[in-house]
Amino acid sequence: MDGTARRSEESSANRRRGALDADAWIDAALAELASHGVDGVRVEVLAKRLGVTKGSFYWHFKDRDALLAMTLERWRRRATLELIERNDRGTAAERLRHILEAPFRGRRATQAANVELAIRLWGRGDPRARTTLEEVDELRLQHISQVFADAGAPAEQARARAILAYAYQLAGAPLIQGADGPELMRQVETLLVPERAEPPANEA
Repeated sequence: MDGTARRSEESSANRRRGALDADAWIDAALAELASHGVDGVRVEVLAKRLGVTKGSFYWHFKDRDALLAMTLERWRRRATLELIERNDRGTAAERLRHILEAPFRGRRATQAANVELAIRLWGRGDPRARTTLEEVDELRLQHISQVFADAGAPAEQARARAILAYAYQLAGAPLIQGADGPELMRQVETLLVPERAEPPANEA
């Protein structure tokens, strides 16, 4: 490559670098995490995915560890606070159904599940990831327990029902597929949603 071509390539890379912010690197890290696990989240791999030089990475992050920390924080925020905010409208029964149906909402739900699985595998050998998972699990269970309580579940049952619903959220999608999927989902909802959460027939 002659000097002119090299300068042109560097100039183009610099323009792309200037257009990228830290969020773009975190998004790329989450995508790579879903595909190849935490070991696949490497600076050179992300740079290639984004079409920039590795130098762009160091504009935003001290090192790979800093990126991983921010990636975990992004996931924690999306997986708890933003999720809870989105599920804070409607009747208690509607909110419970929204929780139970979350794993089946198409491609976006599948991607979110892949990221979560990768983080759970990461957490087996990394204390920071494990602590984040423990925080996320507890915040989610608290929220689901409260929704069950709002739906009329007895106080002594709300936490147990929340654990069952949460386990279904985490593992239900691969198990409920095919033509009978919708009917199985309906049966699960019938079993988990307290009867008193349903409006009387003349109010439905």
